[in-house]
Amino acid sequence: YRELTGAAVRNLGSLEASSKESLAKLNPQAASLISLQWIEDLEDVDKMKAVAKSSGEDPFIRTALTAKLTDALGSAYPPPLPPPAREPRNAEPQDGGDNPGTRSSAVF
Repeated sequence: YRELTGAAVRNLGSLEASSKESLAKLNPQAASLISLQWIEDLEDVDKMKAVAKSSGEDPFIRTALTAKLTDALGSAYPPPLPPPAREPRNAEPQDGGDNPGTRSSAVF
């Protein structure tokens, strides 16, 4: 699916016939050619997520998929991002402080 031409994407027909793994592998240019009607007809949430992952930033597809996934999943979509893994600003270095290159007196 990564190498599909525009003509091939236009001839996919119903997205329900494709696997979620195949839909997730579409390149963004190919995914941008997916018909909005095909997205409207799509009922499988996992396939909607797969198209969302492969569609890049296409505003029409993103809007259609976001609306459908929000309807299907409610507040669970979009999934929350995990908090960034950061140490407190004044935390001691993990190596016990023996390495002078790991300590900084700078205040951020």
